[in-house]
Parts: sequence; C-alpha cells; structure tokens
Amino acid sequence: MPFVAIIVIISAAIAVAALAWWLLVTTEGVYLGQRVVIWLYDVYAWRYDRIKSFKPEYEYYFLARPILGELDPQTDPLVLDVATGTGRLPLALCQHEAFAGQIIATDLSRAMLARAAHNLAPYAGRVTLARCAAEQLPFPDNSFDMVACLEALEFTPQPLVTLRECIRVLRPGGLLLITNRINMRMPGRIWTQAELLALLEANGVMIAQAEPWLTDYHKVWGLKDGSSAPIGTASYQHPR
Repeated sequence: MPFVAIIVIISAAIAVAALAWWLLVTTEGVYLGQRVVIWLYDVYAWRYDRIKSFKPEYEYYFLARPILGELDPQTDPLVLDVATGTGRLPLALCQHEAFAGQIIATDLSRAMLARAAHNLAPYAGRVTLARCAAEQLPFPDNSFDMVACLEALEFTPQPLVTLRECIRVLRPGGLLLITNRINMRMPGRIWTQAELLALLEANGVMIAQAEPWLTDYHKVWGLKDGSSAPIGTASYQHPR
C-alpha cells in the first residue's frame, strides 16, 4: 500500500475517533438524541459520583448553605430538583442540619435514579424520586418554593422549554437555581450569560445573582416575579 494511502487512512481513523470522543464523551451524547444521552447516563450511573469526585464539605458550604441562605427564613421548603442525577442536591440539603423541607427529585435515567435512591436511603422519608421528562413536568403551576436544575439544561432536548417548565411550577416569589455552561464545547446548546439573563427576565424571573460554579458553569439565582405564601411541607404527603 502506498505511503500516502496509509497516511490518509490513519488520518481518517484519527478524525473518526476524535469525532466519536466529542459526540460520546465531551458532549455526552447530546447531539445524538435523548435516547443516547439517557443510555450513556445509565451506563455510567454507578461510577458517576466517583468520576465527579463530589466532596461532602464542598457540597455543604457551596451548595446547601447558600441555598438555605437564599430561602431564609423558610427552613421547610418544598423543593423540586430537575434532572437530579444521583441525587447530589437532595443529599446536600438533607445533610444540612437546618434543612427541614421535602424534596421531589426527577430524572429520566433509571440507573441514575437507582443510584440516587441508594445515596439517599438514610433520607428516604424526605425525598421522593420520580422518572419524568424535564420539558414536561407533571406538576401544577406555582407548586414549589424552590426549583433547581444543575448542570443539566444543555442536555435536555429543548433547553428553553425545560427552563420555562422550571419557572412554571415555581410559586411567585419562589427561588430558582440553575447553571449555565460557559465553555464553547456545545455549540447551539448553550446561551451566553447575557442571553440567559434576558431569557429569564422575559419569562418572569428577577435575577438575584450569577456567580462562577466549578470549571464550566455559572450558577444563576433568581426569584419568580410576584409574591405568594410559602408552600412548605405541612400539606405535602410523601408517597409510601
């Protein structure tokens, strides 16, 4: 085989491998459709926490404590965590001594929900896990004191629809916590900071603050326009 042909074949193989890596690893299957994304998370669910290297003290100081600070003086909020994964946010809240609320945590990956159930076993009476699509949340309007969606918007089929659903189920005056990816590795799936802030304002959310979060994200806090009484957990019945 001519040397030039060998070089062409090797170059093509490298290009295909690089594309496959980008599609399956860097962007976690998002350009291949929702089924591929769910399948990948099913495959990696039991290694996900180890890969992410979540540290309890970090989650306490940089996730749970700021959330409770924003919710203050309410300590018993009804919280929705959209695309919960392995239950990172519910676990952080439940491990904080001041949190007395209830959490509904949703995801589409059965394996991730199974891992979340394992992680949250000591707090099973305070967290309800539900399998549902982020862009079709099965909850009434204005039904949560807080809605969170961390490191997940860009992986949903329609990020804007997901964002609007999060806002829809949040009560007026309730707390919204989302993340916005800031690198350029997922073209067409992310917003600039200015675009996101404009979208939130257009959909009835006042921005409290935006701040760096990990390496690839900004953490964005907001309050839904209007005011209403806290929902709390007094009327919430955990499914048995």
